[in-house]
Amino acid sequence: MIPKDYSLPKSETGLYRILVVLGIFVVFLITFLGLAFFQALNDNQINSSKTTLNKQAELASKQIENRFTAFYDDMVFFVNNLEPDTYAVNDNENLAFEKRARRIFNNHRDLLDTVKVIFPNQAVIFHFDNRNNFVKTFFDKQQLSQELGKNEIFLNNESKNVAIRAIVNLERFFIDEMTNYYLGISGEKLIYCDGKLLGTHEQKLKKGFLIDEKILEKIAAQVEEGLKGDFSGAFVNQNEELEFEALIHHYPFSIYPIKSKFTTVFVVNKNVVTSGIFSTHFYLILALLILLALVILILFKSIKNSQVTNEVLSKNADEISELFRRQALLLHETKGFIYFQDSDGKMTSVGREVKGILGYDTEDFALNYKKYISKKDIAKLEKAIEVSISNRKDSLSIELDFKTKTGKLRRTKIFERLEFDENENFLGNVGICTDIQEKYETEQEIVNSENRLRAVLKSLPDLIFIYDNEGRYLDFHVKNKSLLVAPLEGAIGKKMSEILPESLAKPIQQVFNNTIKTGNMQTVEYEVDIPSGKRLFEARFFRLDNDKVMSIARDITGQKLWERGLMEAKKAADQANLAKSEFLANMSHEIRTPMNGLLGIIPLLETTHLDQTQKDYIQIIKDSGESLLNIIKDILDYSKIESGEMTLYKSVFNFKNEIEKTLKIFSGLIKEKDIQFSFHFGQMVPEYVELDKEKLRQILINIIGNAIKFTPDGGKISVNISAESIFEKNVILNFEVKDNGIGIPADKIEMLTTPFFQLDSSSTKRHQGTGLGLAISQKIIELMGGEMIIKSEFGQGSEFTFSIFGTIWHKDENLDVNVQEEEELEGFVWKDMAQEFPLKILLAEDNSTNLLFMDMLMIQLGYVYDVARNGAEAVRMVKESDYDLILMDIQMPVMNGLEATQVIRKSLGNKITIVGLSANAFQEDVDQALEIGMDSYISKPLKINEITSIIRSCSEKIHIKKEVN
Repeated sequence: MIPKDYSLPKSETGLYRILVVLGIFVVFLITFLGLAFFQALNDNQINSSKTTLNKQAELASKQIENRFTAFYDDMVFFVNNLEPDTYAVNDNENLAFEKRARRIFNNHRDLLDTVKVIFPNQAVIFHFDNRNNFVKTFFDKQQLSQELGKNEIFLNNESKNVAIRAIVNLERFFIDEMTNYYLGISGEKLIYCDGKLLGTHEQKLKKGFLIDEKILEKIAAQVEEGLKGDFSGAFVNQNEELEFEALIHHYPFSIYPIKSKFTTVFVVNKNVVTSGIFSTHFYLILALLILLALVILILFKSIKNSQVTNEVLSKNADEISELFRRQALLLHETKGFIYFQDSDGKMTSVGREVKGILGYDTEDFALNYKKYISKKDIAKLEKAIEVSISNRKDSLSIELDFKTKTGKLRRTKIFERLEFDENENFLGNVGICTDIQEKYETEQEIVNSENRLRAVLKSLPDLIFIYDNEGRYLDFHVKNKSLLVAPLEGAIGKKMSEILPESLAKPIQQVFNNTIKTGNMQTVEYEVDIPSGKRLFEARFFRLDNDKVMSIARDITGQKLWERGLMEAKKAADQANLAKSEFLANMSHEIRTPMNGLLGIIPLLETTHLDQTQKDYIQIIKDSGESLLNIIKDILDYSKIESGEMTLYKSVFNFKNEIEKTLKIFSGLIKEKDIQFSFHFGQMVPEYVELDKEKLRQILINIIGNAIKFTPDGGKISVNISAESIFEKNVILNFEVKDNGIGIPADKIEMLTTPFFQLDSSSTKRHQGTGLGLAISQKIIELMGGEMIIKSEFGQGSEFTFSIFGTIWHKDENLDVNVQEEEELEGFVWKDMAQEFPLKILLAEDNSTNLLFMDMLMIQLGYVYDVARNGAEAVRMVKESDYDLILMDIQMPVMNGLEATQVIRKSLGNKITIVGLSANAFQEDVDQALEIGMDSYISKPLKINEITSIIRSCSEKIHIKKEVN
């Protein structure tokens, strides 16, 4: 036993404490001095590196500027000494000129790529080829592009009418200059230009270098002002996957006449700069600490002998304490308690942990523990103890239920160690009782889960088999044995190749092997003959664990029959849809052909002398015809949408002008109903956009037309258009159409975009229409990347908002030719235009009404033209006479317009302009005509401005060809 009042002598304790305090103070002092000295050295090394790095960057920038300036001075001298008649005089002059050119290349080989010398009548180009040969090439100066390339410099000697265009290789130049500077293994030499940070590696400027964004912004600002700078911050080399804290120095430079601003950026790893100091300083501190340790060791040895005995006693006490601590910790973690019993079974001692587990006090449990064991387990425990004692067993283990103080049963596990004397007489036992309630409940849940799983498996109609990794049957669950290919009696332990027929065993074995190999589920379908007839099965093989594979086979005969019927129904539906499309195409052609005569001749009739009544009659005819044409267009568009074949055809146009033109269509109705109509463009709305102009016009006509239709006389309608720019070139165009019309009931709003739906579908309805407008508009809006939202209150009005995506174009960009032509044609007077735009025209047309219309139009235009009644006649007339323009109908007897166009193109090429005229309005008809060789295509009913635009364009093209020849 260790005396409770044992302690070290006071003198030794005081000396020990003094030694500890002194050691701590010395360690602290050395550490403080070491850190201070290291910080001073570190700061000095960093400042020295900064000075060197700053000087290197400055030298590099100035050297690049000087080298480029020398090159530019040589080029200025070269162009000032050029003579315009160098190649027109003698060979000696030529030779001297070429020597000067070669001398400049030799002096600036790392910078100069190509020199283009432009004389009054020709151009000479000098460069080195891949074999390092100095090559001279003559060119017509007209072949040179007017625009300078990215790295091209222009020097002009106006007095002698000569010039030089030099192409420089800045990348090679920068790399060559940067090789003169060494920054160490961790250093990076970079060039910053126009917001890009490029590294000079492997003879190529590479991306993949990142500097902290705030530092990069400061560098950009300093470069803009021509200031140098130095920073400390994060640097990332993505090419080598490196990231470190770096010293960053830059020095800006400029190379006239190139407008871009540059700066050299030198980077070194800050840790590498100071690593040498750290290692040296570390060894110094280590030496001091070793010295300190020797001093302390000497002092420690002087009192160690007096402490040996005390340490032994203390160690023994600690071991005993640790033993009891571990025992208590073990019992706590295992939720158990220890107890002791004598040879009569009386409990002599119980651990206090019994209180937390069963709720009893130690005295209570020791006296009455047998009462707390469940009745079904007490006899089992006594029998196990009796057997163990009689068989002289050293231990026993048993699970039983204890009744807790709250009255609940708790599952425990008893482990007892039995003690016997030399004569094998039982002396007593020590036991551990452990709470295993959670484990017991988990095991019971697993058993219940397995029982539920087996019940589910037995109820499934599928054929379920379990195999080992060799393909041997381990278990199976089959509800309907009539579906088996072979009986399974005695199958357990056999391979599937021994049970299944040979024709089926091979593919099944292959799928099984793939499951083992890949670890992924494999599926196979197979057909078998069983007593009930031929059946089709789908089997899925997958791993249960590392040692087992399960397969589930299901009878899919009925499903396959249903799928076959579904395919036949789909085929029938496709055929019906094709027939519908053909019907709509034929209907469109048959209706558009007479509409061509009707709507085409009305503009001609409007040019005659009419009284007001006649003008009103003509307007009614015109409006009715346009209404019928819109109905046809809606039906055809919906057919396209329904079949998923609608396509966007983008073009560039003046957005605001096009919107205003569309709104002017409604001016008559607005005036007639005295509607207060207003429209507004937001500040962000661009002038030119690229999107499908016709589809946008169709959306606006449908939505604004509905607003006018359902707004009473004297009502209000407003159209607001705004824009949101996205990623510079892209734009979202937002449209809002508001009216104070009759409004829409809340329960009808969602049905507005349903095809053929109308709020009032009675025979007495006030507002006419097909009910397709909004359905088509919504589909087109979705196709253009937007969405439509409808808000309305019955009796108060409605608000339609939608958005679409487009691309912004600017006036200085290469606008679509059609945009420029449309702007030029505004206000064009077409009457008697033959005098200004003379052409020889052939019209291929078989319809009498269309011929009558075209005859009236050509008379007013001032043209004399020939007529062919079919494609074959058109081919013959083209061979007999020279025509400038052929207006070719598509559907004609004997030979149609497409076939005639092919024959003419084969014999005459593209000499004649051929324009297709057809009532077929589908885009595929247009694409087919253009692919065959037609120059353009106009859908009927024909519009006068379309025909006059074609004639004008053809005449201007012929005029340009004549001027060139």
